[in-house]
Amino acid sequence: MAKLEFKRVSEISRKEVAERIIALGHALASGSEVELGSGGDSISIVVADRVRWELEIEVDGNETEIEIEISWRDAPSEAAESAPAEKRDPPRRARARKSTPK
Repeated sequence: MAKLEFKRVSEISRKEVAERIIALGHALASGSEVELGSGGDSISIVVADRVRWELEIEVDGNETEIEIEISWRDAPSEAAESAPAEKRDPPRRARARKSTPK
């Protein structure tokens, strides 16, 4: 399957960061499909029930960085496992789209 990467970097207020983290937490708690966005772009992804959580805090002089990484592997469905390899459809994990301003 082709690699998909969605990366946006912006400078926003501490409050806006908190709101985005809270929204992500609510989305993860309410179901497996999570929609994330930034700058008018958004992507929907399906998150596994069990994930790997990594927290890194780095202080270098006057710069502090916090990285939160959540990763998982998709489990193949039972139907896909029983189908011959050439008949299997690739799993659909994410779809990127441009959001319209509200």
